[in-house]
Amino acid sequence: MPVITGLDHVILAVAALDPARDTWRRLGFTVTPRGRHIGWGTANYCIMLEADYIELLGVLDPTQFDNGLGERLARDGEGLLGIALATRSADSAAAAFDAAGAGGEPARDLARLLDLPQGPVQPSFRLAYPARRDAFGLSLFATEHLTPGLLRRPDWERHANGATGVLRLDLPNPLAEAALAAWAALDGARREGDSVVVGDFTLGAGDQPLLHIATSDLDACESALRAGHVAHARHPGEIRVPPLPGAGLALRFAG
Repeated sequence: MPVITGLDHVILAVAALDPARDTWRRLGFTVTPRGRHIGWGTANYCIMLEADYIELLGVLDPTQFDNGLGERLARDGEGLLGIALATRSADSAAAAFDAAGAGGEPARDLARLLDLPQGPVQPSFRLAYPARRDAFGLSLFATEHLTPGLLRRPDWERHANGATGVLRLDLPNPLAEAALAAWAALDGARREGDSVVVGDFTLGAGDQPLLHIATSDLDACESALRAGHVAHARHPGEIRVPPLPGAGLALRFAG
């Protein structure tokens, strides 16, 4: 059984959390209640899909530790911040990063408060990071879920646009060249032409950052985009959406 089993989530840096949440709702997604990282000044909203998810990460309290997010937003604006890979064991993932030549830091625990109507709950995780943070071309770590039931709720995984999962992320060159070479060395990854596949997720190269999302119904997806007054272009088998505030990268819905 490979240590890295696929994608856990894609992380997008957003300048303002609530407007970003509203943008993703207009795209036809169900968005979870807000989560707050314990002891940090950051918070998030998540779009839960069948096996992975998209995290909208922003600064809630700039007087607290934000892991460099505020500086990054000021420098580069909104958009792709990093990728979390899925693992059953963060400790094994740390060893896998080391074996891939990136070094492995000891796994660490993280928790956040998720504000539900009935009161906050505390999803918990164990995370593994490579010692060389630039080894994979972008921010990358592995996540072991300690409380998966707190995030996996059927009503959060139903979306008006029919979205079911993240298929692929395209990175622009030269970023893609460095990332692909390093990813291919990970336990659980395989090279396929100019892409690397991990589980059901593909990392590839493109002209611009592009997030590919599977949908079970392109007609429903287009209806949701029209209802949200979102500009889009439909082509055979796909719908494309240009970068929007609160997303920072282009989206492709594939049917």
